[in-house]
Amino acid sequence: MRPALAFIFVFFALSNYVHGARILGLFPHTGRSHHMVFEPLLQKLAERGHHVTVASFFPLKNPPANYTDVSFEGIAKVGVETFDLNWFENPEFILRIPIIGSIYKQVIDFLPLRDMALNMCSKAIDWPPLKEALSKEYDVVLVENFNSDCMIGMLHVYKIKAPVVSLLSSNLMPWTAERIGATDNPSYVPIITTSFTAQMKFLERMENTFMKLFLSYWYRQAVQMKEQAMIEKHYGIKIPELSHLVKNISLILINTHHAFNGAKPLVPGLVEVGGMHLNSRREVIPEVSDLNNVYCLI
Repeated sequence: MRPALAFIFVFFALSNYVHGARILGLFPHTGRSHHMVFEPLLQKLAERGHHVTVASFFPLKNPPANYTDVSFEGIAKVGVETFDLNWFENPEFILRIPIIGSIYKQVIDFLPLRDMALNMCSKAIDWPPLKEALSKEYDVVLVENFNSDCMIGMLHVYKIKAPVVSLLSSNLMPWTAERIGATDNPSYVPIITTSFTAQMKFLERMENTFMKLFLSYWYRQAVQMKEQAMIEKHYGIKIPELSHLVKNISLILINTHHAFNGAKPLVPGLVEVGGMHLNSRREVIPEVSDLNNVYCLI
């Protein structure tokens, strides 16, 4: 057999022999609806031969052989809440004031996210199963980008140098774009808390700009700096600011699509993956019997 033919034969014989990557997934948010977006990706990675370790509040009931769950169950209450629609139909007086009411509601909606993040971080930094998982080596890390950067700080503490891929189950948070070098100019890119489109009027642009600047500042002061202080106090070391560490993220996958969310400027490191949580099964949507209360997985 000629050497060239022998090489081709060996190449095709070994083409299916690959080494799966060691993947760590960190999903500290308690909202079930968030994890429903990430779960299909994590399972598919395991099905394709990768070794997947996932830290979350929602361990799989029947995980694949190479899928390891690190459960956060017991650290915090899972985010399944009930919203009374009367709150929207009969709003407080301040909510009826133009612009001021809108700003007030956006701020109020974000405050619980701070409490959830700090409560989770304060317990996760000393959670033995998580510490054990972080002590191993990985080829890539997947981490949710929502209301906390505690896991980014933990990656630095445990000196994990693997590339970090950030995932969002929603549209961009007000503090997300800058960490990947993307543009989210509030004069034409509405933030997630508003109902505006790219065609904003002058007052809408003012409101959008104010909320973008305020929430970005609020997140750094109320969440990032406090999470950093928790980590430093617990481990007795000094770490870089979380607002700097998050800029080491290599890729952000965002659950949006321009057909629904409007066109916006993107960079190669910011990729829309809207609909990645969908499957081929066609299931009947259950009827809502009681419109006074709506169950929402936050």
